[in-house]
Amino acid sequence: MSKKLFVGNLPFEVNDADLLTVLAVAGDVVEAKVIVNTKTGRSKGYGFVEMATEEIAQEAVRKFEGATLNERALTVQLATPKQEATAKKDVSEGSASTDADTAHAVPEGVMSAQAANLGTQIPEANPTVE
Repeated sequence: MSKKLFVGNLPFEVNDADLLTVLAVAGDVVEAKVIVNTKTGRSKGYGFVEMATEEIAQEAVRKFEGATLNERALTVQLATPKQEATAKKDVSEGSASTDADTAHAVPEGVMSAQAANLGTQIPEANPTVE
């Protein structure tokens, strides 16, 4: 099982620190990367987050799959080798996070405030479609 998450449909203004802060609501985050085009500096709308444990990664999927961030419904799932390979290909083609290989720490008490500032709505449970 993986402790790395794929986070898709990110608002384009979200950066590495924002992504880390939001996902830290589920537990300890080791690293968060928003994939950006280095030529334009613009987000590609997805990123990867490494959680401290597999259990925390699963909790993040439960909390954030379908959650709304700046009016966009997030896609959060355990990362697959294909998704990671695509991100590595993006790096080799000149598209990568601008803060390469940097882990971020979130001060206590900042998580909820930052999530609120970003307009995050965390569902109580996964919404069901009937």
